[in-house]
Amino acid sequence: MKMSLKVAIATCFLVTATLLFTLPRTTSGAADNATINVSIQSYTEIQVSPDFLQWQDVMPGTNGGQQYLEIKNIGSANVTNIYAYVNTTGNESTRPYGTDDPWKYAATGLIVIRNESGTRFFYAGRIEWNYTEDIPNKLMTGIDEPVAWGFVRNTSYEYFWGLGNGSKGACNESDTDLGFEDDVDNGTQASRTTDVTGVTHVYADLNYGIFYLDRASQPLLDDTCIAVNAACDYIYLYKYDKRTSPRDYGICNVAAHLQVEDLAPKETHTVTLDAYAPYGIPDGDLATGNIYVIAS
Repeated sequence: MKMSLKVAIATCFLVTATLLFTLPRTTSGAADNATINVSIQSYTEIQVSPDFLQWQDVMPGTNGGQQYLEIKNIGSANVTNIYAYVNTTGNESTRPYGTDDPWKYAATGLIVIRNESGTRFFYAGRIEWNYTEDIPNKLMTGIDEPVAWGFVRNTSYEYFWGLGNGSKGACNESDTDLGFEDDVDNGTQASRTTDVTGVTHVYADLNYGIFYLDRASQPLLDDTCIAVNAACDYIYLYKYDKRTSPRDYGICNVAAHLQVEDLAPKETHTVTLDAYAPYGIPDGDLATGNIYVIAS
């Protein structure tokens, strides 16, 4: 019996000790923090959307309707000096007049463009070819050696133009004469008389001369750049092409950027496009082209 008593006492002691050591203790609160740093690499990239634009079954003599192209800065650095050009000269490399094949015409040649702050549309890149045959009632005022003539066509309106080669026989020279009529053509001599006022030559390479027109009385082409090929085959009209290669399109005094100011990351610039379908163009799909947007 004595042994049993000792065991019981020991057991009681252990239970008591356990209870004493498991009693909760009251403690004060504690906090700390860690510093987080993330560094973004400088990266320049823009995105244009949508990536496909279509004007379907446009009636000759009308416009196809305005569509919008969004230029978004998806990089991490500001972009500036945004400009755009089209590949009309590559897709319309031969004179298409006199053919019923619509694929001979560049779709981009019908496109006009207006930037976000602008009020006027300008050609993105349009070719007007020499007619090659005579045009009745034309009067080539201010043009010493007439070699080419035609019409700048704007949906249902047409404006007469004329070209005279330079002293070396080419049309890219500084003494090349280029003139435009201000009035809409109606077949009379009064509406087919060239005016060289405000036309300035600024640049020449082996293949092209660059001119610009600064004449408010010309409602379609005022502040427009004109590239004339040396062979006197055509004139090329543009505004927002600032490329320096394969030639210096940007040297034209009135060539402009769509936007010069910073376009911050995640910000957008929206340009408005339309398709001007002139009279006298074959039905069907024109040669598909591209508009290229560049920023620095």
